[in-house]
Amino acid sequence: MAAERTEQIMQATGRCLRKNGLAGTTLERVSEESGLSRSHVRHYVGNRDDLLRAFASWLYTGYESEFTGAVAEAEGPAKLPIVMDYLFGSGFLPISDDDTVIRELITAGITDERIRSILQAQYLGAVETIEEALAAEYPDAPALRRRSAAYGLWCLALGNSTMAELQLPIAGGGLVRTAAESLLDQL
Repeated sequence: MAAERTEQIMQATGRCLRKNGLAGTTLERVSEESGLSRSHVRHYVGNRDDLLRAFASWLYTGYESEFTGAVAEAEGPAKLPIVMDYLFGSGFLPISDDDTVIRELITAGITDERIRSILQAQYLGAVETIEEALAAEYPDAPALRRRSAAYGLWCLALGNSTMAELQLPIAGGGLVRTAAESLLDQL
């Protein structure tokens, strides 16, 4: 029952963040959105800060298993195409409602050290996953160069998703992937 209620609250939190932004996501609104009483929401997740921290962990756990799991399961040279398709295709584009929610969490992470810590851990894990794929494809490249390229690929994907969210026409084209492939050419 607790797992079901927590899932219900997390889903409602995501909907509230999409509709109301960070400032407008209150326990009352999450309660209304989830169909649970405010006291139930507090019982399962605590106060608003606890709710946002739990939500950040919950949201990124799904992304982590999708991306890192797919790369980990792939063999050697099959890893990099998964990374490239995720970063510059289906994983980051087209823009979805989750992108709005992620931006709200990034905003929250500026002032909330625990949310920032969750985001840092997830993003560092993503960079390490990319680095793993680069090591499989470019085993002779220096580790520091692979690390730099992995971070660059991650930043290109995140930055491009921001530009796509702003409806910059070139963000949906292949330019960012071309830029990413230029990084790979340096390995």
